[in-house]
Amino acid sequence: MKQMFLIAQMIMFFSVSFAGTPELDCREAYTNSPDLSQKVRVANDLVESIWLVNRNDHKETVARIIFHDFGAADQIISNADGSTVYFRSQWTLEEYNNALFLVISHLDGENRTNMYRVFQTCNGIDLTDIGSLERLSFVHQGKKETQKIALMSQELTGEWISSTYAFDLAKTMDDCGTFQPMKDAFLQFSFRGDGTFARSMGNRGVALRENGFWDITEDGQYLLMHVLDPQGNQIERTDVAAISYQTDGTFTLRQELKNREKNDMFCTEVKEFGFHRWTPGS
Repeated sequence: MKQMFLIAQMIMFFSVSFAGTPELDCREAYTNSPDLSQKVRVANDLVESIWLVNRNDHKETVARIIFHDFGAADQIISNADGSTVYFRSQWTLEEYNNALFLVISHLDGENRTNMYRVFQTCNGIDLTDIGSLERLSFVHQGKKETQKIALMSQELTGEWISSTYAFDLAKTMDDCGTFQPMKDAFLQFSFRGDGTFARSMGNRGVALRENGFWDITEDGQYLLMHVLDPQGNQIERTDVAAISYQTDGTFTLRQELKNREKNDMFCTEVKEFGFHRWTPGS
């Protein structure tokens, strides 16, 4: 009887172990593709998901990264003051001696390239830089929300004007803004269905205008505004705004306002901007 009991316990143990171990109960992209190669499985995992980049034994979050299937990746870094910085990189996966490596080329003017040894895990992907031996981890935050982003983009398309006085009131000569509110100050956006946008800001005597391309990150957290140079030939900078609130008729962005002319009357610190729909000429 005791022997039968032990056998039954062992059967239960192995059943629970194989049914409940991380290797078998992990994220779908890690476990449910036995017919795919490791390279394809990891590529699918990268492109279909949203990631946080952690370092220092996976405890310090340093960026949010979103991979695209056309070989680009968007990195968004949040600073302590609430501002955000955007970087675009190129990525590819390479195999050497049955090992898989993620190669990231940084498009930040320094022409840096990092190669990381890749290990998929239940929580995400662990990486080791083969040059510096720095260890990073991509922490899985969930799948991309394609339908949600499409709806947000549809709701954002149109003409918008700031609901309140958009610019800063300065306390010292070095601050952005003016000491008194400017008369007829305005901040306007036009987000078009073809992916282009226009931004106008100014007052009764000054109008600053910029054009470019816009999109919403595939986690629905940020609005990216890629500002073109005056000739419209290349991207001059990318402004990142956190989307705090959005409906079909209003939305709120959190960002620091910049302009190409670096006119300090129309720049701001990090703050929230409220907008509502409007009809030009109304």
